Amino acid sequence: MSSAIPAHLHLVAIGILSVVTSFAQPTPADISKAKALAVYAPRPEYPYEARSKHMTGRGIVVVNIDPSTGNVTSAQLLRSTGHEILDDAALDAFRKWRFKPGSVHKVKIPINYTMQGFREWARAKGHSLWLQNATYWFLPEYPHGARAEGLTGKGVAVVKVDPAIGYVTSAWMQKSTGQAVLDNAALQAFRWWRFKPRSITTLEIPIQFTPKGVFY
Repeated sequence: MSSAIPAHLHLVAIGILSVVTSFAQPTPADISKAKALAVYAPRPEYPYEARSKHMTGRGIVVVNIDPSTGNVTSAQLLRSTGHEILDDAALDAFRKWRFKPGSVHKVKIPINYTMQGFREWARAKGHSLWLQNATYWFLPEYPHGARAEGLTGKGVAVVKVDPAIGYVTSAWMQKSTGQAVLDNAALQAFRWWRFKPRSITTLEIPIQFTPKGVFY
């Protein structure tokens, strides 16, 4: 691979796999059965503060279910992720889960907060060069109010980077998401991105806010 770094890189990316959840059961058959029993299973949030600090971790949550209603009655940590903010986000989500009445009374749910999903995708798509030169980045926050109101949109941001130090000097929306609150959330995150000096001067970043989360 050439060591020369293009001055302008167009990043075409998809969603970072920020939270991965699965059931901790002895066999694949048990996993599939447990998932089938859940009628409402919102994905845990990956808190903005945790993402901005690149906090990651694995843990296990145990939920107790009222068999007559399928509602979760309590959720406790069997193993912490190592970060209270991540533990709290997981517990908050799992307390809202619902199951088919009479189907199950207790379920173990492993939780994995990771920022590797995006890196794996980017390498597969040939963006390893960009990854080699990014020293600090994180997903934009999906503002709670915007998500609650169902605001969505797709746009393209552009960042300018000082080649001498690798810091973003400016960021603006080349194409708006159609929602000012979403544009601002994207730009707020991108202004903090950092790159190796003398590697990148301009970067276009497609960004999409959907009910499923934030995607590149």
